[in-house]
Amino acid sequence: MATNKIQEGKILRLTVASTVKANDPVVVGNAIRGVALTDYDSGDAKASVEIGGVWDLSVQAKDDAGNSAVAVGDRLYYAGSASPYLSKKKTGKFFGIALETVTSGETATINVFAGDLTGPDRASHTVIAAGIHTVADSPLDTSELISVTGILATDVVLATMSVNGGSPKVNIVSAVAQASPAGIVVTADGTFTTGDKINYAVLRAAL
Repeated sequence: MATNKIQEGKILRLTVASTVKANDPVVVGNAIRGVALTDYDSGDAKASVEIGGVWDLSVQAKDDAGNSAVAVGDRLYYAGSASPYLSKKKTGKFFGIALETVTSGETATINVFAGDLTGPDRASHTVIAAGIHTVADSPLDTSELISVTGILATDVVLATMSVNGGSPKVNIVSAVAQASPAGIVVTADGTFTTGDKINYAVLRAAL
């Protein structure tokens, strides 16, 4: 039995900047990306950081050329000196994928998929499709098919509700890629409502 384990791999105790607060996005080196669970501790100069996952984070809709709208599936970059930390500015370090939109030039809190441990300044996956799907089926059901041409069953799917008009509101239980019919099967814990909107992104492992 191994006796040299220090900590779980998803929540790391890392040396961070003294300005880090709980809920802040954090990038350490070129490969570690996550969100601080605790404030910077002056005792050991560290914070607890959870790697990966989907988080509500503040994002500025700008790139290196100026104002630029954030679309579902866009790559977001981290710049520790900026406020907020995340934008489309590639002069920062890759952080994750936007799962919601931000109007050009504005700042908003949106769902962001934080990239897991990957190689230096590159994503482990490439976004091959992304968008906003509006539920319009009749009769309505607990599952919804989003057509995506060229999708593979091995692709990774991320999905969140952007408009949730039902009563009670539904929560997404699963979002699975399938090759035939080509698309994403999104399953909820209740019946979707006409006009509900689902943000989705399809990621394929980078070569």
